[in-house]
Amino acid sequence: MRIIVLSDSPWSDDNSFGNSFTNIFRGIPNLEFANIYCRYGKVDSELVSESFQITEKQLVKNLKNKSVPSGTVIPVHTGSNAAQTEKPIGFEVGQKKRWMLMFLARDLIWKIGRWCSPELKAFVDDFKPDLIFQPIYYSNYLTKIALFLKKYTGVPMVGYISDDCYTLRQFSLSPLYWIDRLHKRRKVKKVFESCEFVYVISEIQRKEYEQIFSKKCKVLTKCADFSQPPELKEKLNEPLKIVYTGNLGPGRWQSVSYIAKALKSINRETVKAQMYLYSATPLTEKQKAALADGKNSFLIGAVPSSEIEAIQKDADILVHAEGMNLKSRLQVHQSFSTKIVDYLKNARAVFAVGPSDAASIDYFINNASAITATNEAEVEEKLRCYIDKPENIKLYAEKAYECGKKNHSSKIMKKMVNDDLKEIVGR
Repeated sequence: MRIIVLSDSPWSDDNSFGNSFTNIFRGIPNLEFANIYCRYGKVDSELVSESFQITEKQLVKNLKNKSVPSGTVIPVHTGSNAAQTEKPIGFEVGQKKRWMLMFLARDLIWKIGRWCSPELKAFVDDFKPDLIFQPIYYSNYLTKIALFLKKYTGVPMVGYISDDCYTLRQFSLSPLYWIDRLHKRRKVKKVFESCEFVYVISEIQRKEYEQIFSKKCKVLTKCADFSQPPELKEKLNEPLKIVYTGNLGPGRWQSVSYIAKALKSINRETVKAQMYLYSATPLTEKQKAALADGKNSFLIGAVPSSEIEAIQKDADILVHAEGMNLKSRLQVHQSFSTKIVDYLKNARAVFAVGPSDAASIDYFINNASAITATNEAEVEEKLRCYIDKPENIKLYAEKAYECGKKNHSSKIMKKMVNDDLKEIVGR
């Protein structure tokens, strides 16, 4: 079965999108993938056989000179092509700071750019897809390209959505944000309507989107092999080692800072536990001071992805956090972090901090698979349930693994995907 995947970032095992898709599809027989992507970088996955890149820089060059192609075939698994390493044209700073005008400028380039090129059509014709597996983005140009591919190829399309790209359950005081949201959600709806069915990231998202779109949705997350007994930690660290790995972006850093604050109180007489934070997120000096004091908590920074599993296995307690302010709560209401499956697979006790209406916190509560704190006042009390009662660490490590086995077994999940895709193409 030949499948086209249109994505923003290239399908690489080193980024979140690529890592998740490789995890989901690896081991399913007779699948061949082509990746059309709209960012800088290169495809780096054993599953992808062909790739095609379109970038803003290429679009601008094509507008200046029609003889310059607006998209190009990129050989996979090689790093020699210049198009793979070229720099963006100046949007990166504004995008990191979430400046709305920068996003609008990008949308304008894609609106006037000639992305629907003979080269793109030739790439699709040559690949001859049987199916489009489409990540659904909050993006004008990606939804436009997805709808073009669906119409041009005439093959069925399956959607996959991991963030809330549609509802108005958001918070912003910017009129530009709401104009943008109202405009883009119409195209998101069109992509939904063009799909045979849609995979979603959480049970909360499934319920809400099935009601909104009257379309069948299934929960699909990262998965793992839970067929063997869990590798439980035989001896705990002294002091206990608490570890957070991942993004410390808006909202999350504050929830993690509540743990740092609680540790100062818990360790007042004796250092019973320490927290280590592994994150590449840029932080202000104020944020760094709230997160790490060099005695109770430590900010390590970024580490290679290849080292993360060993770091998590060395921990006694792993932290999952979601932001508690209104904006963060609304943003993560439907979201489910891919690292949760890693936490469960590694059979470590989880301490989850965040609002109860966030999909990931709701997941831990419903599956009784972590000790959770749903507001700042609860953090120290709930954290003491681990620190003052170490027997709970082993208990919740076992619960975490059983939760993963029940909900994220690769054998069950991959069979579901394989059966679904065969059924759709077979129609």
